[in-house]
Amino acid sequence: MTSNYSRTEVEDALADFSQRGVAAADYPSMTVWLDWYDIDGDLVCCYVWNNLPDPAGGTARYGFPNTTLLRYLGNGVFEREADYHNPADSAKVFTAWAAAGGTHETPPDPSLKGIDGWAPAASTSAFPREEIEHEFQRYRGRGAHAVATGDWHQWADQFTTAAKYFEHHYGRFDGQAAIREWITGVMKPFPTMDFPLKAHLIQGNRVCAIIPNVLPDPAGGDAYFGFDVNVILHYAGDGQWSYEEDVYDPAGAGRVVKAWLKAGGVIPGM
Repeated sequence: MTSNYSRTEVEDALADFSQRGVAAADYPSMTVWLDWYDIDGDLVCCYVWNNLPDPAGGTARYGFPNTTLLRYLGNGVFEREADYHNPADSAKVFTAWAAAGGTHETPPDPSLKGIDGWAPAASTSAFPREEIEHEFQRYRGRGAHAVATGDWHQWADQFTTAAKYFEHHYGRFDGQAAIREWITGVMKPFPTMDFPLKAHLIQGNRVCAIIPNVLPDPAGGDAYFGFDVNVILHYAGDGQWSYEEDVYDPAGAGRVVKAWLKAGGVIPGM
């Protein structure tokens, strides 16, 4: 992706943006740490940790991540921001932190980073960007083929044997076999779901994409029944992926499905 802005300019704007976010936090005890960020032209994808200090002064961890997609407009300004996380995860963290004695008076700890072992690092092998872009389009094509044929096995085949998958509602899956078992079960009720692409960027071997999950209008019109998912992929070479993470609001997804059913949508077998 080409851009009129230098990477340094976008990085400086991102640093200012991050500091403003910390200052504006509703919780004065919270600190924010950028685990990683990718810049591709005027698009920025960030993996952000929201950390609360151990009220007892020890090493207990109270933190949760969110992802943020930004589009840079120039002159230090971002045109658009979209944030993704599972609110249930943050609620659990805040509840546990408060139960441990956390209050607005608990001093922040700016040294806090991410939780160890949360997600694997992307491969450092040198794969051409063109190859990763090509394989990402094949990834999307496999999704479309799975919807058209009901064959989610060919979709699971694109993951390495030891791949890891983190779905922010259904949990973590270790290995291609576990991914296959989950995806063939979870997608069975939705044979007509579509997965258009809103935006994506590539840096190194990581792809960050916004891929809505969209159900068709039961009335045949243009009513929209969809929710956005931030998909993070790690490319491992040979047309395979070693990691996928899907970040979204499951409660919001549930509301979409309920609205679709109310409008006449039908889940086969129900």
